Amino acid sequence: MIDIGEAQVLGKQMAKELIGKKVAQVSFGNSPHRFAFFSATEEVYEEWLLNQTVQEINVYGNFVVLALHNCALSFSEGLNFYWLAPTQKLPKKYQFALTFTDDWVLACSVSMYGAMMLQTAELVGNEYFQVAQEKPNPLSTEFNEDYFAELRKSAKPTLSLKAFMGTEQRIPGLGNGSLHDIFFTAQLLPKRKLATLNDAEFADLFTGMKTVLNAIVAKGGRDTEKDFYGQKGGYQTILSSKTWKSPCPRCGHQVSKESYLGGTIYYCSGCQK
Repeated sequence: MIDIGEAQVLGKQMAKELIGKKVAQVSFGNSPHRFAFFSATEEVYEEWLLNQTVQEINVYGNFVVLALHNCALSFSEGLNFYWLAPTQKLPKKYQFALTFTDDWVLACSVSMYGAMMLQTAELVGNEYFQVAQEKPNPLSTEFNEDYFAELRKSAKPTLSLKAFMGTEQRIPGLGNGSLHDIFFTAQLLPKRKLATLNDAEFADLFTGMKTVLNAIVAKGGRDTEKDFYGQKGGYQTILSSKTWKSPCPRCGHQVSKESYLGGTIYYCSGCQK
């Protein structure tokens, strides 16, 4: 899934490849998918995108946005990208593709669910996109200790740390995949109640978030995800589906896995407080 770190990486890679390219063809793919989400019909996408040039790439939370003349195209959630030279074949199954005038192709396939949303004055996007545009990115200087403290004040003290960090769009784009390592780095359990943290522990949570997200971006994304070129990221996840069967790398305790708040959590009860 595209998380904040992956979105930053994808944004830089897309800017390098796509800015200045003109759209020659739009396709909703060759394999309909129940959970491939679009904001309009294929004909509407063609009306807005054909013969338009990619002017810039913007990133808001976990949304990567292609800005064109009078419209934009946002990518989010579980998408696999294929950046294909004129001689390369399209994937066997895909749900969206843009062909440019130089015959390079950007194609997308959906894993579980994914969104490729046209944004215009009439199609203003969903609530998640709007909130992501309005709130500061955790990697920015605007998202500082004071801002994080205000989030704490406005949240119910009975919330778990996972609920505080990962729900209600408090931190748009911060997903479950990154939270595992953030809580591990801060040495805090994801089910722990927000009210039980002292100031030092809350500061550790802030530092853990900044540390992990910056590392993910610096290393090109997590090793559980692929970038714009189909390559896995260089950030080695500490706690994930790839590692949880191994002992905790910090204390040697058995790592736990369970379902919580609509997703899976991995944690070490030996060294996470």
